This record gives sequence, structure tokens and C-alpha cells, in this order.
Amino acid sequence: MRTVLPRALILGMALVLLVGCDRKPPKPKAPQPFVFRSLNLRQQDGQGRPAWELTSPQARYDLQRRVARATEPRGVIYAAGKPRYKVQATSGLVINDGEVIQLEGKVRIQVLGPRGSLISGDRVRWTPSKQLMEIDRKPVLTERKSRLSSSTARFLLDKEKLELRGPTRLQQPELDLRVSRADWLAKTGALVAAGPVKGERRPAGETGTIQTVTGSSLEGNTREEVVDLLGPVRFVDPSRKAVFNGQRTRWNAKEQVLSTDLPFTGVADQTHVAGDSLRLMLGETMAIIPSGCRLRQPGERLQARECRWNWGRQEIEAVGGVLLERDQNQQITRSERLFGKVGAKGLAEFTTPGGRVFSELKIPPASKERRQPAPVTF
Repeated sequence: MRTVLPRALILGMALVLLVGCDRKPPKPKAPQPFVFRSLNLRQQDGQGRPAWELTSPQARYDLQRRVARATEPRGVIYAAGKPRYKVQATSGLVINDGEVIQLEGKVRIQVLGPRGSLISGDRVRWTPSKQLMEIDRKPVLTERKSRLSSSTARFLLDKEKLELRGPTRLQQPELDLRVSRADWLAKTGALVAAGPVKGERRPAGETGTIQTVTGSSLEGNTREEVVDLLGPVRFVDPSRKAVFNGQRTRWNAKEQVLSTDLPFTGVADQTHVAGDSLRLMLGETMAIIPSGCRLRQPGERLQARECRWNWGRQEIEAVGGVLLERDQNQQITRSERLFGKVGAKGLAEFTTPGGRVFSELKIPPASKERRQPAPVTF
């Protein structure tokens, strides 16, 4: 018995056959990247010495793009064939078989040596042929107790020079300074920063005390933990009604000393101070004016070779050719040593306990008709 297929089914099968004849072959699938158990890249310099190397415990390699994505890459950069920097990151891209290496996620560039300086960032583009590392996310330099940070940075490997650009910040114990940009040398720790310099000092153990400091520019050394502020320099301590004005002034973070070898002026409450140099030992609450000491307060002026001012005990000592002038009776006192005590009103009262003193004063006449007496000497 013949079986007749319904007309609709026959037409449907014909359409399927026609469509099947016109169908294009399926596109080949893109090749899957190779997965390597480890990545090991090495490059030599022109003299055959090792230039750099990079390893990774696992990497995926894309043949078409010539890009390898590495997990936890580690590397060493050499200088004259000797290890100079150690590099590590969370992940990395090796482009064109090492032409460019992009490191990402907690990137660390450690300067090998006893000091252990560390450059870090969240993304670094390393171009070995240019000996250049560009850090465009959170660049930070730390060495000992100094910390430098900026918007972007470039590390010139052949010059061992870190260029921090954009608003730059230098932090040391108790000190926080801001500059427009800075350059740092990995070999010596030398630091040069363009101003203006603006910053604060928050003394340890003095809650709420904020001192301000300004300067035109900055030089220093992170290895030695010193910062030189270039003039004009101004240091203000509102809590003590104190102001310092000078030229090149050094801050030694390790010794907690502010010093200058150049003439300066200042104010401490009602006393105006000047000298040829200054050493301010903040940890000992002691200010020493080694030469050319000059003090001025209402009604009195003092000159001496050297002055020592302990603001913790509110005591002043003037030594060497001391000359004290008082407006009252035009009194002049000369001595080799005078001691002063700063009172509640912020004025110093000077005495010479146990020391020899030579004073002159003028006593006004009782009337205009009497002769003016000669100066009385004690």
C-alpha cells in the first residue's frame, strides 16, 4: 500500500534541503591562549651581562596578540651585571615578548642594599629598552622614616632617579610637607622639591598643637632624614605665640632639631629675638643662639655672644660680652653672664646671681635749676 506524505510536509522538507545547501560553513573558533606552568624571561645587555629577568608561576599566552598574562610576577633588574632592583606585583602583562611589561596590583620596586628603599604603586608600565618605569596609580617612595607620594611618577633606571609629578607630599615623624613636584636619587637618597612648600608639624605628646611651616623650595636627604627649607622660611607656633623667620633652615627628623647657620629673626610672646645662627632642639625644649644674640622686649634690649633659652622652664641665659639696656633711667648693664626668668606676662627679668656686674644709669634732676649729675657707676 502506498503511503502519501502530506503536501505541507513535502514542501517543508524541500525548504530545509534548499536552506541546507545555502548555509555557510561555521567560523573556526579563535585559538585558545596557551597556559604555561611557569614564565621565565631573561635579557642581556650589549656586553652579555644580565639586564633583567622576570618569572611567574603561571601565565596565559595569546599567540595572535603576542601578550602573556602573568600571575604574581617576580623580577630582578641589573646594573652593570649586578642585581640592583627587585620587582614584584599581583599580576602583569608581557607585551610583544617583553617589549613592554605592565605590572598591576601592589607593585613593589625594592632598591637592593642595606637601606632597603621601596618604590610602590598600583600600576607600573615598564619599558626595558628605555630603562623607564611609569607609575600612574598611587606612586609612593618609602625610606627609613620618610614617605614621598604624588599623583604620578617616572623611575629612570639608568639615572637611578625617581621623578614625582603633580601635588607631592613628604611625611616624616611629626612633619607633613606639601610641594608641587620632587626628584629623588636612589643611589644617594638626595631629594630636591619645587615649591612653594607648605606644611605642618604636630609635636608628639602635644595633642591639638599644630605648628605651620612655609618655604620657597626644599632640598634634603631621605637617607640622612634631613630636610632643608629654602628661604624665606617661616615657622609659626600659635600655642607658644612664637614665630621664626629665616633663610635656609634644616629640619633633622632623627634628632628633632631645627637649625640655621644664617641670620634670623623671631618672636616669643613679647620678646623679639634675632641672631646670626640658631639651633632649636625641640626634644629638649631648648633654643641656642650660638652667635650674635639680640633680645628686645618692652623697655629693654640685650646683646650677647650666645644665648640659651629653655622654654620648658622659661629660663634664659646670656653669655659673653652681655649688654643690657633699660629705657628707665637710661640704665646700661654689662656682664659676662646674665640669667633671665620669663614671667606670666611673657617678659624676661634678668639677674646676675653671684656674678660681677657693671651698671650705669642717669638720674633725672629734681628741677631745671639744678645741675645734671654725672652718670653713677656701681
